Amino acid sequence: MGKDDAPMGKVVVSIEISSAEDEGLARAGHIAPDKVRRAELQAIVDTGATMLVLPEDTIARLGLPLVRKVNARYGDGRMATRNVYGSVRLTVLGRVVTVDALSAPAGAPALLGQIPLEGLDYLVDTSQQRLVPNPESPDPAMALVEVL
Repeated sequence: MGKDDAPMGKVVVSIEISSAEDEGLARAGHIAPDKVRRAELQAIVDTGATMLVLPEDTIARLGLPLVRKVNARYGDGRMATRNVYGSVRLTVLGRVVTVDALSAPAGAPALLGQIPLEGLDYLVDTSQQRLVPNPESPDPAMALVEVL
């Protein structure tokens, strides 16, 4: 989806996700690399969200294990208990991070929240409706990590 296809004011990016557990099994030679469960989705960049949010049908397709339950607060103030699954290997515009994913109902859009954005070291350019690398880490394949 290009910027011309995105709803006004929204940043939408292509994401690639895979089961981090499957990735580890493939690296160890226990499964073939082509057996790693993967998916490609369009995700709305949501700086109001904390986590990566994935629809339950995608979580099931990746075979992600339940990690914990959390209380989730929605933008309209509603509260709900949601499941967190993990871990997901997330690739966005050439950068990779491993994160847990909050479940959303099947068919809901994927959301890219603050934790994965920080791990990927991307900033939101709202005027151009796109993600850009932090100017302090312009290498497209390598994020800057703060160690203070």
